[in-house]
Amino acid sequence: MPYPSSPTSVPPGAVVPPGPCAPDPALVGALWRGLAEQIPAVTYVADFDAHRTLRYVSPQIEQLLGHPPEAFLGDTDLWYSCIHPGDRDRVRAEERRTHHEQVTFDCEYRMVHRDGSEVLVWERDAIIRDADGRATHTQGVLIDVTPTRRMRDELDAERANAARYLEVTGAAVLVADREGRVELLNRAGYALAGRPEGSLQGQRWIAATCRPGQYDELWAYFREAMERGDLPEHTERELVRPDGSVRVVAWTNRLLFDEDGTPAGLVSSGTDVTEGRAAAAQIAHLAGHDPVTDLPNRRLLNEHLDLALARARRCGRALALLYLDLDDFKLINDSLGHSAGDRMLVKVAERLHDRVRDADVLARHGGDEFLVLLADLDPEEAAAAAQRAARGILDALALPFVVAGTEVHITGSIGISLLPADAADAESLLRHADAAMYQAKADGHDQVRLFDADRSHPMQRLSLTTRLRRAISEEQLLLHWQPIVDPATGRLHALEALVRWQDPVRGLVMPDDFVAFAEEAGIIDRLGERVLELVARQRVRWRDEDGVEPVVHVNISPRELRSAVFPERVAARLDEHGIDPATVVVELTESGAMQDPDRVGPMLDALGRTGVRIAIDDFGAGHSSLSRLIGLPVDMLKIDRSFLARVPGDRAAVAVLNSVVDLAAALGMDAVAEGVETEAQRTQLVALGCPLAQGFLLGRPTTAETIRGLLQRPAAA
Repeated sequence: MPYPSSPTSVPPGAVVPPGPCAPDPALVGALWRGLAEQIPAVTYVADFDAHRTLRYVSPQIEQLLGHPPEAFLGDTDLWYSCIHPGDRDRVRAEERRTHHEQVTFDCEYRMVHRDGSEVLVWERDAIIRDADGRATHTQGVLIDVTPTRRMRDELDAERANAARYLEVTGAAVLVADREGRVELLNRAGYALAGRPEGSLQGQRWIAATCRPGQYDELWAYFREAMERGDLPEHTERELVRPDGSVRVVAWTNRLLFDEDGTPAGLVSSGTDVTEGRAAAAQIAHLAGHDPVTDLPNRRLLNEHLDLALARARRCGRALALLYLDLDDFKLINDSLGHSAGDRMLVKVAERLHDRVRDADVLARHGGDEFLVLLADLDPEEAAAAAQRAARGILDALALPFVVAGTEVHITGSIGISLLPADAADAESLLRHADAAMYQAKADGHDQVRLFDADRSHPMQRLSLTTRLRRAISEEQLLLHWQPIVDPATGRLHALEALVRWQDPVRGLVMPDDFVAFAEEAGIIDRLGERVLELVARQRVRWRDEDGVEPVVHVNISPRELRSAVFPERVAARLDEHGIDPATVVVELTESGAMQDPDRVGPMLDALGRTGVRIAIDDFGAGHSSLSRLIGLPVDMLKIDRSFLARVPGDRAAVAVLNSVVDLAAALGMDAVAEGVETEAQRTQLVALGCPLAQGFLLGRPTTAETIRGLLQRPAAA
């Protein structure tokens, strides 16, 4: 029956103490009802029978399910009809079990509100017994746990997402307490540590992953960081696996704090950077070492040179720089191949290494050139010590080498420059050693020469170097232009720029009298830059004043190609003046192009990528390899004048000339015959189909003003 409404009634199950001091039952009932109807839950009282007949339901039931309390008391089936059909059988089965076993009913299930919405509830009851211990009633609560369940589901989803992230991320994720014990380590972390999943739970991470003997130091560092509350955000350390292998791990760290602001642990994400660090170390090594011989390269030598120079100045000591060039090394490449040439360079490097002192620096400058820095020398004995070292190197080279099963003999030329005797800085020291090496080569093979400024040129002067530097800076250089034409029609194709020096002392000086010296003195780069600037300026004047933009040829020195930035310098200068690179032809002598193709080839490739065209000058005067020629980005062959000098009388010379013209055509190159001085030579070139030619017959070198008459017609591209 429904719970009585009489104020004197006591709810079933309410225990009233016996005796004269027992409280008023009406008061107890009122207190119980007031309490039941104030709590944020539905309370109920039911008979302890198979049907759980309701005797009381608190008013909160209407808010929960949309039905008033009396509806449930008058209709015993309403309660079960409000249980979600999907959960009804489960709930009834649990009721039967708990009734049979006389145990507490405790269940979470779904109910349906009067408006059709689902409500998730949690129900729990307690059995009320009489004085004889018999179960008479159940008294329970029904709590709406829908918001809680929603929050729990959202939290579970977040946890699931976090777990999925931890597993799919490539980084190791570590959570440790303030004692460094592992609380969480994801799959990537265990893989990184080389351990089975779960095996490090509760263990100290540092102890499990450090090198033997490092634990105390690392643990002390960790404890101090915890106490300070200050852990570096980024750290990197080695991780040792059980098999002894070592990985380098870069960690990003965050401290975790408790509610009092005390460090409670850390969370770190780690990335295996072992291969990256090894690659970086390899790159750093390659940046300072030659890939063939593994000797220091020019860059690393410069660093040693700067340090040695500073020590020498501080301590009053001297330095010597030995510049070694192997004589005729290209013959080895030509006869045995480049692979054998590289093996030969390695053997040479090994011999040189055995000859120099531990304190000396041996470096490969490139190609077949080596440098030896002798530091901490007595200034009075520096020259003699350097010469002894140089002779020792040449003696070492005198012994035969065996390469590719062939006995090979080789010699070298060594130039020596001293500091402070010959130079005051590193750049001058290297430049003078280079010049001395060329002096040694000029005297024959297997020679050693100290730098001698007075011997660099036969001209009588205080310092040709100083005068030539002044010529560059004070605009004493000028250009003459020689036409390159179609020998059949005389139509202008291009103009070759030829540099002259208007020396206040000697007058007009031809390039043969100063270009070679500029190379030896180490100022060829400045000279080349100046010539390129003059060419660009003249092109701009022709464009602005005459409306023409002829193709121009510019000669460069092989030594300019030693600068890695030379192609960029050419491109920048042309771009600065608005000159189309396709209208500029860069000429390099055959000997310069073939002397060191391993170095020159990539530089010509870079030069070609700027858009300029490339010509091989004096072709046929050297000993080119056809395979090397094909491998170079060459657009034009300029045939050496020595062939044309014997034409047309020498049939062999005509045949060779014809072959070169055909070769150029077959390779997609233009052929230019140099040194045309007679009409018979021009006629022969036309008969051979040579497309271009230059020489005194077709036009002598002259000034830009004089050449303007040829520029009335647009130049052929």
